[in-house]
Amino acid sequence: MRRRAVLSLTAAIAGVMTVGSVSTANALWTTNDAVVVPEMRTGALTFGASAESQTALSESGEPVEITVPGSEIATVLDQGGLRTEPVIRRFHVTGAALGIAGLDYDITIGPQVWSDGRTADLIDGAAEDGTLLADSTVRIYPAGLGDDCSVIPDAPEGLEGEAGANVHLTDAVDRTLQEPAANPSGVQISQTWCVAMLWNHRTDGLYASEASAHGIAVDGSENRDFDTWEAAVAFPASLKAIGVYDHIAWAEGIGDDGTLSRDDSSWNGTVHPDPAGEPDLVIRIDPRVTNANPAIAPGDHATR
Repeated sequence: MRRRAVLSLTAAIAGVMTVGSVSTANALWTTNDAVVVPEMRTGALTFGASAESQTALSESGEPVEITVPGSEIATVLDQGGLRTEPVIRRFHVTGAALGIAGLDYDITIGPQVWSDGRTADLIDGAAEDGTLLADSTVRIYPAGLGDDCSVIPDAPEGLEGEAGANVHLTDAVDRTLQEPAANPSGVQISQTWCVAMLWNHRTDGLYASEASAHGIAVDGSENRDFDTWEAAVAFPASLKAIGVYDHIAWAEGIGDDGTLSRDDSSWNGTVHPDPAGEPDLVIRIDPRVTNANPAIAPGDHATR
């Protein structure tokens, strides 16, 4: 992994400042969506993430969170049958650093969060049983050119790529948003990430069929041939069934001739949980300030 010197924001003040002084390094961070070059060059940093209907800005270097709503995870059920197209969601990491500073970040997976506030950590990337995420595969990876998400990477090797994991991260550690001393005007820099959600289809039916034919030609010879093919039978995607319920109905009546007639019928129905209860998935993005001076030690939070 490429080594990069990273600075604590106490040191960043000395590195970025040309004149003047500040009483606290919090002055380096801004929650505006653009970096404004101050008159007294004390420096400025901004960092955040956004997705559809979501914006999260870091106030003093703490991680920000983007949520994949459970309602979007539930759309994997629309992939039912033989469809294999993933559900794609995008989010954007944005920021800027003035002076000799730069910005790196790491992406990690947070918990599953239910509407009632209950949470479940995704230990080793494995979702809680009974959720749609537990029957799906989610891959989070950087977008290609033009924010393209069509090339979905294979699961990475190691802990997060093990068979039991439902959520996989690709190239999510030590990402560079802006190189040190590369943004004197404070222009916002943005990188796009993809979240691909794919339903892990349970085994559908595959049926083999065979047809044969024979006939007698005009010369009296007998001709035979046969063919085989397979037909796939796909079932709608759903959560695991709660149970199967049997029903019986019967009726009796007396006819015009006085005879008694009786009949009954039975059927059963499979009951599935409501997918509307699917928990949200939290994605965390943690910024880190870098420096053109290799002597500066790591650090990412503002200190006095």
